Amino acid sequence: MSDDNELVWQGGSGDFSAFRAQTFEGKPVLTFFNGVSLSEPYGWGHGIIQILDSSYESIYNVSLTAAEEGFVTIPSLNSSELVSYLDLHEALITPQDTILVTVYNVTRYDLSSVGGPEDGWVANSLFYELDIKTNKVLFRWSALDNVDSIPISDVSQFYPVADFGKNHSLPYGYFHINSVDKFRDGSYLISSRYYCSLFKISRNGTVEWTLQGMDGGDFELNDGLSFCYQHDARIHEEAGNTVRISIFNNENSDVSYGTKQTTGVFMTLNTETMTATLDKELTDTLDTIYSGSQGNTQQLDDGHVIVGYGSIPKIREYSLDGSPVMTAQFGAGNGQVFSYRAYRLPWVGRPKTLPSAFACMDKTRNETRVYMSWNGATEHEVWEVFAGATSSDLVLAAQVERSGFETLATLPGQTLFIRAEAQGPGIDTGVSAIISAEPGC
Repeated sequence: MSDDNELVWQGGSGDFSAFRAQTFEGKPVLTFFNGVSLSEPYGWGHGIIQILDSSYESIYNVSLTAAEEGFVTIPSLNSSELVSYLDLHEALITPQDTILVTVYNVTRYDLSSVGGPEDGWVANSLFYELDIKTNKVLFRWSALDNVDSIPISDVSQFYPVADFGKNHSLPYGYFHINSVDKFRDGSYLISSRYYCSLFKISRNGTVEWTLQGMDGGDFELNDGLSFCYQHDARIHEEAGNTVRISIFNNENSDVSYGTKQTTGVFMTLNTETMTATLDKELTDTLDTIYSGSQGNTQQLDDGHVIVGYGSIPKIREYSLDGSPVMTAQFGAGNGQVFSYRAYRLPWVGRPKTLPSAFACMDKTRNETRVYMSWNGATEHEVWEVFAGATSSDLVLAAQVERSGFETLATLPGQTLFIRAEAQGPGIDTGVSAIISAEPGC
C-alpha cells in the first residue's frame, strides 16, 4: 500500500509470510516465504524463500531439502510433497548478498529435565546462512547442538512441556527461533521466543552471550528494561563495546496473555560492563494492544519507528519523541486477519505485465466510463485514453491524471473500442490491450 492508503501491488493467493522489500546485488527485490505454515500449537512452516525483482518476476527460489539436510516434519504432512524446509520466520539478505533463514526440524530428544518423556520429541530450531544463487550452506547452527550452553531446563518456566513431546505429532517447540541478524564481525544475533532471550552466536557456533529479558542472563538490566516472548531482534548501531538493538516485545503468548501490553523496545548493550539499558519503549497510551504472536519494530531513516503488531491487524508509526503519528488497521481484530511483520520501505515497481482497463457505456447519460489500473506500477502519472468506432481507428479522447490504484476517465458519447496508455518517466510497456466497451454501466 502507498502512504495515502492506495494499493500498489497485489500478488497471487498462497501461504505467504515475511514479505518485504530488500536489496540484492545493489538492486531492489521483494522477498517472502511461500510454502505451508502450521498454526498453533506449532507456529512454524516449510517452504521456499521467493525473490522477485522490481518487475515482480521471480528470479530466485531459495530452498533446503530433506535430502540435503535430513529434515523431518510432523507425520500429518506429506514429506514427499515438501520441496523445501525453510521456515517462515526469517529471510534477511545480508550486506554480503547472502541470506539468513530459519528451519524447524522434528527430532527425538530426552525431555526428562523438563518433566517430559525420555524418548520425547522436539521441534529443533536451526538457522542457516545460504548463498542465494546456489543454496550452498555457508553457516549452520542448531539449538540442540548447544544444549550445554542453552539448557532445555531453562525454558520450562516460560513454556512448560505440558502435553508436548510425547509423540512425533506434537513435538515440544521449546526454543522457537524467530529472527536472525548479523553483526559486522560475522557473528549472529538470534531471538528465542520461549527462552525470552537474545543470543550472540560466534562464527564458530558457540554462544558468546545471552541476554535474558527477565533476569538479564549475562547482563544486568537497567532503567526498567524487561521483555519476554519477543520477536524481530535487530542490530542498529555498533560502536566499540556497545551495540544498539531493537525488539518487538510481545510479552504475550499462549502461556501468558493480557498481563503486559505489547511495545516496541530499543536498548543499548555494553559488552564490557555487561549492562543492558532501556533507551526507548514505544506504546500508545490511548490504545493498549496485547499481541499474542509475530510482529516487528522497524526504525526509519528519519528516526521514526514503524511497529507491526503481528496477530493484531494494526500498523503504527511513532515520531522521534515516541508519539504515535499514524495508525493503520487492516482487519477486524478477531484473530482471522494478521500480518507476520509490517514495514514502511521505498519501492519503485516496473511491471512487465500490461495495464488493465475496463469500459462501459451509460446510455442514460450518453457517456463511456473507462477504469484503468496497472498492478505494481509506481511511476506513471497520466493516463491517455484512445477511443474509436473500430479497433483500427483509435484516436486520443482523454488525458487524465492518475488517481490512486484505479483511475476513471469519462468520455462523451458511447464508444465501442478503447485503449489505455500509462505515461510517465521511463515507461515503455504501459499500454493496455484494446477492449470493447460493455453495453451498460
